[in-house]
Amino acid sequence: MQQSKMNLSDDLVVLLNRLALNGDIRMAGHVLHAYLIRFWKMERDDATRFVICYFEKHYPKQLQWYVKKRRHRN
Repeated sequence: MQQSKMNLSDDLVVLLNRLALNGDIRMAGHVLHAYLIRFWKMERDDATRFVICYFEKHYPKQLQWYVKKRRHRN
């Protein structure tokens, strides 16, 4: 089955959802980033921007918590 580049696969969306909602948004970001580079043939910088926008749109609370935690560590 051929997938459109406009949609993420259902399995990937489920995985990202489980990771993000279980507090492992960093791993979800790595998975999505690798997927975009490998299957959508995106450049690294473009993939990074896409990942940030994706999590800002779909998981804003989890992303905010992660950024806050990361800033606190530094």
